[in-house]
Amino acid sequence: VVLPGSRRSEVGALMAPFGDAVRRLVEPGKPPLQIIIPTLAHVKALVIESSRTWPVKPHIIEGEDDKFRAFKLATAALAASGTVTLELAMTGTPAVVAYKVDGLARHLRFLVKVPSIVLANLVAGENIYPELIQEDCNGEALAGAVDLLLKDTPERAAQRAALAGIPARMALDHG
Repeated sequence: VVLPGSRRSEVGALMAPFGDAVRRLVEPGKPPLQIIIPTLAHVKALVIESSRTWPVKPHIIEGEDDKFRAFKLATAALAASGTVTLELAMTGTPAVVAYKVDGLARHLRFLVKVPSIVLANLVAGENIYPELIQEDCNGEALAGAVDLLLKDTPERAAQRAALAGIPARMALDHG
């Protein structure tokens, strides 16, 4: 599952490195991939246009029910940082999280005083999902991180084990 964000600026910034990662993941000798991109109506045209040159034609879907079905079917996800990381965590979907911000926001990074930009990591109190931001958000790094989740690896097993505790942490106490 590829999740480039819900805002035009996110989609615009992430579709190129995500596409480069997909290209690297479908190299000869690797298992075939099916890509699903859950999207919203206001960014759908941009997602379609930006994925037109990808080596695998993605299945582009809309709607919450289809999005959660895709999460449950997915072997792994490549996602923009945001609320979607909590949704992925709640469904137990292994993921790599990426983000790029504009020049002004990049210079204000020193103001951020949290150990992670990933909501699921903050809820868990540990960095379950690797986060590749700014210059680390490139096709080579993204593909390498996702590739570890597409196979039976210690990284995949560690994520799945850590994700198992997220629903309990997110539960509301009605007592």
